[in-house]
Amino acid sequence: MKYLIELSKEHKTLPKAEVLTCLNAEKINFDVLESKDDILIIELENKDEQIKRLAERLSFTFFINEFLFSCTPENEEIKKNAQKNIIKQKGSVAVKYKNRSKNIDSKNIVEPLADIYTTNRHVVLENPDIEIRSLITDSKTYIGIKKFEINRTIFEKRKVQHRPFFSPITMHPKLARCLVNISCIKRNEILLDPFCGTGGILLEAGLIGAKVVGSDIEEKMVKGSRKTLDFYNIKNYDLFNSDIGDIHKNIKKVDSVVTDLPYGKSTTTKGEEMNKLYQRSFQQISKILKKRGKAVIGLSRKEMISIGENYLSLLEIHEFRVHRSLTRFFAVYQK
Repeated sequence: MKYLIELSKEHKTLPKAEVLTCLNAEKINFDVLESKDDILIIELENKDEQIKRLAERLSFTFFINEFLFSCTPENEEIKKNAQKNIIKQKGSVAVKYKNRSKNIDSKNIVEPLADIYTTNRHVVLENPDIEIRSLITDSKTYIGIKKFEINRTIFEKRKVQHRPFFSPITMHPKLARCLVNISCIKRNEILLDPFCGTGGILLEAGLIGAKVVGSDIEEKMVKGSRKTLDFYNIKNYDLFNSDIGDIHKNIKKVDSVVTDLPYGKSTTTKGEEMNKLYQRSFQQISKILKKRGKAVIGLSRKEMISIGENYLSLLEIHEFRVHRSLTRFFAVYQK
């Protein structure tokens, strides 16, 4: 079965990396047929349960569709290919689209699709049995049948202002989930955040079934993280108050590490110089990370990435602009 995955364009590299890593984490064998900034077409054995688990993990994806065809965005081409890809499934139908081109009139795409796919069918715009989706780009139009829509509203509902413990220095749940995903953590494996703060990364990892372990040098952050995890009914967790240099005293080995290292004037470092703190952090992370385990580390400056390379192998770098004056670099390492 071929699937058309509609990626978010909120970030250039993270959405695709998240999908591919999740496929591996869920042990889904796949082949990539086409890959662009906003779409990914993959082929795999038709196992709906696997695709459902994938959809439940993702944060930077909009839809997972059964792929029908792609062609140039011209009326006659759309009509010709739609006639070759008749849908046998019975039921009501709706034709919907996402136009990512400023040069193409969506009517030229939607009208021939509607002419062919709604003939002798009941058209229902809300909750149809079959939703035909068209993703329109300058060079191609991609057509598929919606299988899963990613529920992105749940991430907004878990923003820090809705949680029992508040701090302004908090990562958006959508980004936290993505970073957890690209660590390739699997259900029941152990994920560590040694600078857990308000517990946002731990929360997202716990919600996909990982055992989470968090520490922070600030006791109030540990207490706050506990409130957050308890509020969302996360059971399989362990938290402790610790300096990064002492975390090995509380836990021996972990499968993944995901953390956003301290940065800026408002972050507590107990007066320690940043380079020294980062050096100690990578040293400790490399000690407790299992062989082949991944560490996804948020860094304040690009030159800091090389510090991690003294202890771990660098796999990927994802540059993330937080706001005009702040860019974060999320580096993926492997032991």
